Amino acid sequence: MEMLISMTVISILMAASVPMLTQFSTMKTGVDKNVMKCITNNDSSAWYTTSTGNTTVPSTDPCKAAVSDVQYERGKAYNTAAWFAGIHGTAAQQSMARKILRAACDQGGRRACDYFINTCWKDGSTTGTRCDDTADFTDITYYVHQNATTNTNTGATYIYNQLETLLPKMIPNLVAEVTYACGNNQGPDDNQNLGSNLACELSKPWIYIKACNNGNTAACAFAYTSDYNRSCAGVKTVWSEAPTGPYKITYDSSGNADDVDCNMSSYASAAITGCNDITANLLGNAPDDDCTYGYSHGYNQTCNVIKSNWTEAPTGTYNLTTNGAPPTALISDTCTNPPPNHAACIASGIGTVCDDGTVYAGTVAGRYIFTTTTDESGLFYWNNGLNGILTGANNINDGKPNYDILIALSNDDSPYYAALACKSLNNGTSNFGHTDWYMPALNELALLQANRTAIGNYLGTTWASTEYNNLSARCKQPDGYEPNSQKTYSWYVRCVRYDANINASCPNVGDTCSDGTKYAGYLNSRHYFTTVNNEPGTYTWNKGSTTGLVAKGTIDANYGKPNTDTLIAATDSGAPYEAAIQCGTTLNTNTTRNRGYTDWYLPSRNELLLLYTNQTAIGNFSTTMWYESSTELSFYQVVGSRFSDNNVTINKYVDNRVRCVRSELP
Repeated sequence: MEMLISMTVISILMAASVPMLTQFSTMKTGVDKNVMKCITNNDSSAWYTTSTGNTTVPSTDPCKAAVSDVQYERGKAYNTAAWFAGIHGTAAQQSMARKILRAACDQGGRRACDYFINTCWKDGSTTGTRCDDTADFTDITYYVHQNATTNTNTGATYIYNQLETLLPKMIPNLVAEVTYACGNNQGPDDNQNLGSNLACELSKPWIYIKACNNGNTAACAFAYTSDYNRSCAGVKTVWSEAPTGPYKITYDSSGNADDVDCNMSSYASAAITGCNDITANLLGNAPDDDCTYGYSHGYNQTCNVIKSNWTEAPTGTYNLTTNGAPPTALISDTCTNPPPNHAACIASGIGTVCDDGTVYAGTVAGRYIFTTTTDESGLFYWNNGLNGILTGANNINDGKPNYDILIALSNDDSPYYAALACKSLNNGTSNFGHTDWYMPALNELALLQANRTAIGNYLGTTWASTEYNNLSARCKQPDGYEPNSQKTYSWYVRCVRYDANINASCPNVGDTCSDGTKYAGYLNSRHYFTTVNNEPGTYTWNKGSTTGLVAKGTIDANYGKPNTDTLIAATDSGAPYEAAIQCGTTLNTNTTRNRGYTDWYLPSRNELLLLYTNQTAIGNFSTTMWYESSTELSFYQVVGSRFSDNNVTINKYVDNRVRCVRSELP
């Protein structure tokens, strides 16, 4: 996006500085006939509206061709329309030309949209009244008056993105006109919603914060006087979406500032990192400085306090504020943080915030998926806003290979901005201690969408890294719908990462692990391991009685450990429960066969089904005898499996085979 914006800024600067006669000198050698005919006919009644908002595409020529040609910059169409819209022709011809340009911009024609930015840059007012055409609404104000939440105008989105870069350059006309548009009605309908339109999004404190970061002393002075950037926490307060990075933090009304690295993951991280880099000048900002803010909010008095407030805080030296508010002295100390305990996080369920600050999102294809606490800041094209190139990023289950493809590509559609949003997370300091974030594939995104309430901060339609064709990619709407969206549309991005297999020595089902166990597969958020062979001999489920027994309540179909523990402890007339004892006691105490583990148990119904499904890869199963599970069906029967056909009912008193399992969370 930065490269595209830079190129556009250069083109705008050139357009603003070249005399109009030179800029449109191509009129000497010919004009676009479709544009000329549309202007000459002077009839826009069927497609241009000043009462309901966005224009529609003309349905008949010559205006249909004129708008399309300007949108896609064919031939001399744009130059012809811009030449008349500026200083040539009658008032009616100028008006008609501007309508063609606005219709083309509404459909996403970038050069047509640039016309309105250029015009306001050149002819706007420092009091903000000129870029406001209340007759035909062919102006920049029309676009920035679109509702910031419900905007569907592609041109308005493009203009917003361009102004996002231009305004912090403190171009007087553009700043004044956008600020004016935030506070004044324009029409043509009530879509502007003053206070929540694009202009108000663009005229917030971040303009001056960014401008100050760019070295504009006047902007620094204004930001200081307005209390925008006297601390990292202050920046976070007035600009909640502020990205992590270096900031110029001001310390006087002349705009003097010192450079500070601010982690903007939270108010706590902002204050803690700001206090770490604080200078003598910035301490003079008390009580607005980061150290005082951190102390008064209980963020950084000790290492443990830092960890409790900022779970992803890296190991390092921190300024601890232990001596009053404002702190009379800063104590530097090295704070170490233990590695994240994802097992506890997963056990607590989807939506749990892990101790590294990531959010557990669930599982896809045997991988534990973790995501960030919020979407990445802003809206992103899937590619650079152009259409036409097939990338081959078509994996629907694992977004990592898709992401790797998109990051590495260099073509006319690159850079791929949605993927770069996740790459920037890996490059930043707010990455929760991980550098393996990527853009999710379709099914990973479906997981996030399905669990969006538990995960939190799911803002809207979100990109997947999975491509559909050369023009479109997959995305997910909050209602679960999976449309194929044009790559030129702007949607949200939510990055993910996953934990690798529990044992790197046996990543595939059937592999023999370095500890001598067999990897049996993944089920219900657990990795399963079994022995190389069956337990020696055969075993009845109970003591071999044919009489009806009172069910023990061992009915868990997903996890056999509690079933096994219940059966081993039982003392009723069915005891001893031989199959459970063989796994839960005998194997666990056999130091030759238990491979050093004492958590073996008799598998549940679904765990036994996992062994049945993967029997060929695991090996050494009998296809003529039944295997027992720890899951009861009735007084007389339990769930079992004959591995030739998965017959699932066996009697408790019959001798059968046993294959024990153990399981691990990551």
